Amino acid sequence: MKLPKCEKDKVAGMITQGISYNKILDRVRETSGGSRASILEKQDILNVARDYGLHQIQSRHPEDSISVRFIVQELKEANELLFFKDQGVIDSENPNIDKKELALGFMKQGQECWFLNHLTNTETLQVCMDSTHCISQYAGYQLTTLMIVNDCNHGFPVAFLISSTVNEEIVKAFLVKLKERVGPLNANTFMSDDDPIFRNTWKVAMSEVGAPVFLNCSWHTDRTFRKSIASKITAPTSKKAVIYQMVRALMDEPDEQIFNQEYQGFLKYLEQAGFSAFYEYFRKCYLVEDRVKLWPKCYRSNVTITTNNHLESMHKLLKYIYLDGKKVKRLDHTILVLEKMVNDKLYSRMINLLKNRTVRRNKPHFTERHRQGKDLEVIQKDQGVFLGHSASYVNKQYEVKTCDLTCETCRERCPYCNVCKCMYSCSCEDNDDRRRNICKHIHAVVDFRLNKYKPTKPKDAGKKLEILHDVVCGAVSGTGSKSALEEEVEKLTNKTVLTLVPKYKDIKDLQVVKSVDSLLTKAIAVMDAATQLPGNITSFPVDVNTIKEPSNTNCVKQDRIYSPKKKRKQTDEGAGFRKPSTKARLEIGESLTRHQGYISVPVESKGDIECEHSY
Repeated sequence: MKLPKCEKDKVAGMITQGISYNKILDRVRETSGGSRASILEKQDILNVARDYGLHQIQSRHPEDSISVRFIVQELKEANELLFFKDQGVIDSENPNIDKKELALGFMKQGQECWFLNHLTNTETLQVCMDSTHCISQYAGYQLTTLMIVNDCNHGFPVAFLISSTVNEEIVKAFLVKLKERVGPLNANTFMSDDDPIFRNTWKVAMSEVGAPVFLNCSWHTDRTFRKSIASKITAPTSKKAVIYQMVRALMDEPDEQIFNQEYQGFLKYLEQAGFSAFYEYFRKCYLVEDRVKLWPKCYRSNVTITTNNHLESMHKLLKYIYLDGKKVKRLDHTILVLEKMVNDKLYSRMINLLKNRTVRRNKPHFTERHRQGKDLEVIQKDQGVFLGHSASYVNKQYEVKTCDLTCETCRERCPYCNVCKCMYSCSCEDNDDRRRNICKHIHAVVDFRLNKYKPTKPKDAGKKLEILHDVVCGAVSGTGSKSALEEEVEKLTNKTVLTLVPKYKDIKDLQVVKSVDSLLTKAIAVMDAATQLPGNITSFPVDVNTIKEPSNTNCVKQDRIYSPKKKRKQTDEGAGFRKPSTKARLEIGESLTRHQGYISVPVESKGDIECEHSY
């Protein structure tokens, strides 16, 4: 039974207004009565959208394979096709590709323009390459994306490859065609996952230019370590967690010489502990000559990327926004959605440039580090060289050097002191190029040079006691000689002068002195604030029924329905392992360096939160 023309027009009008298909079904069923529209289905709405040409993505033909060939022809006419290998035929230029394989590589005109504009500065050109699955109903088909990350930490996909499988022959043919279009890519950094396909094909295809610094994505490496430790070590979970923290300490070690000493101690520890399976795996897979520089931090100097997060974010955007989180049946639909996504990204980039927006909005990072830098002591060591004291370690100093104080091109600047990443360099870990942070030591040096913030707070706890005594005495003189207050202030004066000062001089523990120093600072601040209050304000009104409790107390949760069924026990793939803190990493490194026997390493109860890469 066909849908009447008037009902089709009504449905088409609602589709044009952007109403969802489910709401269209509800509206039609509520107002249709007993007509044909009362048994309307979603397929009827799809048929109306097809007949009226209202689909956002218009297929070129009802048959998927024919529609893909039509799209290929359109790309070829627009000079946007890089490489196409159809199924059932042998490619004369690449005879090693299997006859059954299908591969399509393309680059839109907007992508090519963006690419060529960023090829001028090869010193900061960083290339990311990775594949993702679930792009169509056909098993094994994957989307491979080539992305460029420039010096401003902007990532943009410059070329796509859709193939029935990902192997070296297909990827090499794709990169060769890309080189013919834009020329050899003299990249500074090339990042991919643990699979060597992308690295090997890049070396072959771009052999005319110097090889970039090849790096593995840190997240993929960390995931591989977790799974390998869980599967290759037969020991309690606590012991596996200790091994993982040792591996992470090696992975995050910034000094190459120390790294070489630490991994020797780690191998000795594995051998003595009897973990021969993981010992052989780690030595052959991560310490051989062509792989040892792919994963440690010490070989990543002047690199601003540490993971393929730019690519992962784009793949997630494609799957869950443009494809609505559904498994796509047709391959032509995926190709057309990719074209739309690229077009949207180009417009979004143009809008960001016109509105002077930066990709990373890190004002909170600047604010926190700028505030911390005010309390640090700075010493000028030489012309353009400064020493900033560590806030955590008493006798530790970090060297801050001036680089380019005349930089005016960077858009990521501290809103308080106008410092950017190019102006200074610091030897601390927080100033890592991968994080693109400006550490507190640099902020302290800027304040030291500009003399904006003069030190007003005394550094010695004994002086703070004297100030506290002066503040208390000042409060007595300005209170109007009230007897009750005088008595309390006199007691407080006796405590500070007669009790605290003698005991303070006998303290030998540094941590105790720091604790007293912190408490006295707070006390001085409270008394200073009290002297600023008007005379008629004595205290805040407090209800007698008020319950004293911490300010961060959570609300009482409502009772919820829950399932009594026990949760399935997850497989042991290292999901419970935690990365060591900076302090724990240093302790582990020292133990590995001077290792003579078994190492006792405390397992961290908390650690960095891992990013979600399940898509």
